[in-house]
Amino acid sequence: MNLASIKQQFPESASDIEALETLGLATRQPGWINTLDLDKAMTACWLLGKIGDDQDADALADVLAGQRSELWVQAAASLSSIMTQRHLGPLLSILETSFDPAQRESVVYALSFQSDSEITPQVIRVLTDVATHQGEAPSVRAQALEGLGNQLSQELLTLHQEAVNAILTALDDSEAVIRFWACFAAGCLKSKEALSKLQFLAQNDKTFVEGWWTVSQEAEDAIALINRD
Repeated sequence: MNLASIKQQFPESASDIEALETLGLATRQPGWINTLDLDKAMTACWLLGKIGDDQDADALADVLAGQRSELWVQAAASLSSIMTQRHLGPLLSILETSFDPAQRESVVYALSFQSDSEITPQVIRVLTDVATHQGEAPSVRAQALEGLGNQLSQELLTLHQEAVNAILTALDDSEAVIRFWACFAAGCLKSKEALSKLQFLAQNDKTFVEGWWTVSQEAEDAIALINRD
């Protein structure tokens, strides 16, 4: 998608895009985003997800590895749209070195929504490891479970039984947010193996998850998806 099309599709952002055109958008030198103030940097991260190539994805991965935490979520969302095999390594490096839950969650978000089928099996393995790691922050594990629901729904589940088992185990977790996203993942997979646990949660788990709804409601939605066939 070119800039003219984006301005037409998102007229509310046209003036911001035009401002970026005077600030190095055309050449996009290394580190360009870090020269921008917060609002323009946020717009730049968003825009690269619409027009970006491999080099732009490199820049977004650099933002995720950097210290401007306000940009991590948008950089992750945009990177998920354009990342390829070459960007998996830099993201894994962040997971190996960062102790910041917000940074780790942003990286896992990018992996959760990436669409390069060639790296999906590798991504599933990473998400499985994160989802089952008891030392991870609950928000990071929950994001990994959402990602497993997204990524596994396009795969042969027989090739990823370890990931399926991780979802089933997470339905019993002590953290409500993890149970919630395990319900989501089980519904995405239409996992009949999960039905008995989902039915228990639907009847008994009235815990509210901030920003969403109760675990029991999510379990009911998952059951409906599984029984739809």
